[in-house]
Amino acid sequence: MTKPIIATTFSGLYIKSTPWKKAHILWFQQASKQLNDPLIKDWAYRDDYFKGVDEAMKRIYPNLSDSQRTKEARNSFFDSVCQYIQQNPDVRNNEVIEFFKKLKSKYEIALITTNTAEAINRILKIINLEDLFDIIEASNPDEKDDKTIVFDRFIRIYGKPILYIGGDRKDSFDYCKQHSIRAVFANLEDKEDMSGVESAHNLKEIELKLR
Repeated sequence: MTKPIIATTFSGLYIKSTPWKKAHILWFQQASKQLNDPLIKDWAYRDDYFKGVDEAMKRIYPNLSDSQRTKEARNSFFDSVCQYIQQNPDVRNNEVIEFFKKLKSKYEIALITTNTAEAINRILKIINLEDLFDIIEASNPDEKDDKTIVFDRFIRIYGKPILYIGGDRKDSFDYCKQHSIRAVFANLEDKEDMSGVESAHNLKEIELKLR
């Protein structure tokens, strides 16, 4: 009998969100320096930051196609993420990881991520988590940082999970609401709760959501 699927995020749950946030800011700082344009740095703090990525990449690589520019931008970003994790192994949330390992006897544990498959496999190897997930659905290298694309692909292949446990990306919860998927915000970093979204502020509260 097929086990039910619990879908999860990566950043903010199994590992602190710091590597992605640091790499995100660093990416715009480096682009700003390359272009000698201090205003580029401001995009790092906007919700529509991807427009800033597009603007910067068009100026840095004017002769590349849109898909090639996206791939270049994401590769440099994930290199920074991996470097930060290697240098800071304490970003791993060990208690959360052990809890989900125990769930594998009853559930399929899936990862839905906008990291590329290459990047997430590098990260899993760095932090010794290569055996945690039964299913990994990642972004393609030439896709934008758009969680809805990855969700659509996941559901086409595997169907709806019984639960999605996500980080602080509102687009994930908007998608779950639109598609009648129960979702919980794993707010383990004391951020502001999201209106209309269930929250769990620690591992005990995550456990209670599964009862």
